[in-house]
Amino acid sequence: MVIKGKVFIYKLVAALSLMMAFVGVMVPGIPATEFILLCAWSSSKGSPKINAFLHTNRFTGPVLYNWNNGKVISRNNKILSSISMLLCVFFVFYSEINVYLVVFALFGISIGFIFVWSRPSHLKTDKEL
Repeated sequence: MVIKGKVFIYKLVAALSLMMAFVGVMVPGIPATEFILLCAWSSSKGSPKINAFLHTNRFTGPVLYNWNNGKVISRNNKILSSISMLLCVFFVFYSEINVYLVVFALFGISIGFIFVWSRPSHLKTDKEL
C-alpha cells in the first residue's frame, strides 16, 4: 500500500510540474526548465509514460539529454532563465506585497540564478576528457 502511495505522489508531482513547465513557457517569471527537470525526476520514479514523452519530445528531449549527461544547462537556457528571473525581480519590487515576502522571493531567485549559472554550458567532448 505504501508503494502505491509513493508512486501516486511521484505521478502527481510529474503531472503538476509538467503543467507548470507548459505555463512557464507562456508566462514570464515561471521557470520552465526547472519544472521540466522536476517532472523528469519524478516521472522516472512513477510514470514511465510521462518519462518517455519527455525524453522523446523535441523541446524537452535535448534539455534532458544534456542534464543526464553531465548536468549541463545550455547557454541559451541560462540566458532565458536569467531574463525570466529579472522580470520576476521587477514584478516583486513593483508589487505591493509584504517586505518579508519580497526578501524571501529575492533569496529564492538568487539561489536559482547561482545554481543555473554554476552548471556547465556544453557537453564535454572526447577531446576534453
